[in-house]
Amino acid sequence: MTVGRAAFALALLCAASGVAAGSAQQPGEARLRGARGPQGQCVVCHGRLGDSTGAGHGFAAWRGSPHAGAGVGCEACHGGDPAATDAAQAHRGVTRSTDPASPVFFARIPDTCGRCHASEVGYFRSSIHYARLRSDGRGPNCVTCHGAMATSVLTPEHLLGTCSACHGANGVAPPGKAREAAQVLALVRAENILFDVVASQAAAQRGARGAARVRVMLDDAERHLSAAAEVWHSFRLDSAASRLGDARENLVAAWIALGHPAPRETQPRRAEGRR
Repeated sequence: MTVGRAAFALALLCAASGVAAGSAQQPGEARLRGARGPQGQCVVCHGRLGDSTGAGHGFAAWRGSPHAGAGVGCEACHGGDPAATDAAQAHRGVTRSTDPASPVFFARIPDTCGRCHASEVGYFRSSIHYARLRSDGRGPNCVTCHGAMATSVLTPEHLLGTCSACHGANGVAPPGKAREAAQVLALVRAENILFDVVASQAAAQRGARGAARVRVMLDDAERHLSAAAEVWHSFRLDSAASRLGDARENLVAAWIALGHPAPRETQPRRAEGRR
C-alpha cells in the first residue's frame, strides 16, 4: 500500500511540475533563510580549535541551521555562559558528553531536545527505540537521524543504510523495517513537495471563485502533514502513512478545485501467473 501511495504522489507531482516548474521548495526552506541569531563567545573561541582536539566543531553547519536562525546557541544544549570571556566562567556547569549527568550524554539527548521539541520527543518516547535507549543505551536517539548539530534530516537512501545497521539480514531487529521506513520517508517528502506546488497554484489564483474552499483544503492538508511528521518519531509507520493519505486526499481535491484534471492513480501490475 505504501509503494502504491508513493507512486500516486509522484505521478501527481510530475503533472504539477509541468504547470509550476521550479515553484516547489523543500518544506520550510524559505524559513531557513532568515537572519541568524547571535553566536556568542562559544563559537568565537571554539571555532579556532581544530576538530582533532575534541572541542572543535564545524560551525558552518550550525550557522546554516534552524537553530542558529532561531537564536539557539551552544549553551542551550551544553550549558555554560556564552557571554563570558573568561574560560572558567564560560564553562561553568559544562560537563563532558561521556558524563551521564550531561544534557548531551547519549541516553539523555531526547530529554534535552524535548525542552523545545516536546511533541516529537513525546512520540519518540512511545517507541521501542526509546525503550532500548533507556534499557541499555544502544538504541538510536535524535542525533542518529539529525546529526550532532541537529542540522540534517536523513534522505530515504541514507535512512535505509542507517536503519539497516540493526534492521539488516543479520541485525538484532526485525529485517524489512528499514526499507519500509525509507518508503514512508520518501512519501513524506513527495507529499510535502506536492503541497508546495498546489499552494503555489492556489496563490496564483487568489481571489478567484472557490479560492476560499481551496484554502481550507490546503489548511487541512498542512495539518495532516504536520501530524505525519510528528507521529513519524514513534516509528509507527502505518500511522504516519495514514496521515499522509489524508493529506493526499486534501491535495488532490484542491488540485481539482483549481481547475486541473484529476490525476490517474496507477496500480502496480501483477506479474504474469501471480494471484
